[in-house]
Amino acid sequence: MAFLGCVSVHRPGFAEPAPRREWTSTLALARNMALVGRFGTADTTLADFALQYPGSPEALETAYWRAVFDLDPTNPHASVPAALASLDAYLSDIRPREHVAEATTIRRMAGQLDGLNKLAANAMAQANAASATAASAKAQVSDANARAEAAKSDVATSADAEIKRLRDELAKANAELERIKKRLSQPPPKP
Repeated sequence: MAFLGCVSVHRPGFAEPAPRREWTSTLALARNMALVGRFGTADTTLADFALQYPGSPEALETAYWRAVFDLDPTNPHASVPAALASLDAYLSDIRPREHVAEATTIRRMAGQLDGLNKLAANAMAQANAASATAASAKAQVSDANARAEAAKSDVATSADAEIKRLRDELAKANAELERIKKRLSQPPPKP
């Protein structure tokens, strides 16, 4: 009896190229760092790997993972533009890649997110400008009201002063009239 079969032979790990040997542990470390919120360490781990093994397929995969970590909302240094640049570099490379479908979808979502961020920033700028204009207009109205009150107060003060002056003149004229009446009411002195 003869057995027909296929035997697959795998190269032992130590015989693999250095980037392939180290990639699994490097990626695991970067993922774990990202999971505990140490995004800077995760990014540095991947960047160092890419610098150490430039041109390797694994170095290309670092661009995908760095973009994923750059888009994480819990990353305090999250950067949609940096993620877009990484995804664009990853997708434009002609070498075989492991995450083309995922990167394409994430790139589309990141592009929309970037557009919405720009739209929101523009709306905030317009709202701030409108708020500043409204505050300026309110200050101008308040200033105009204060000037009107001051003018009204000045007019009232001037009117009060004029009334007082006229009353004083009237009082003097009445006093003079009374004096004249008294003089006329007294009989003339006898010669």
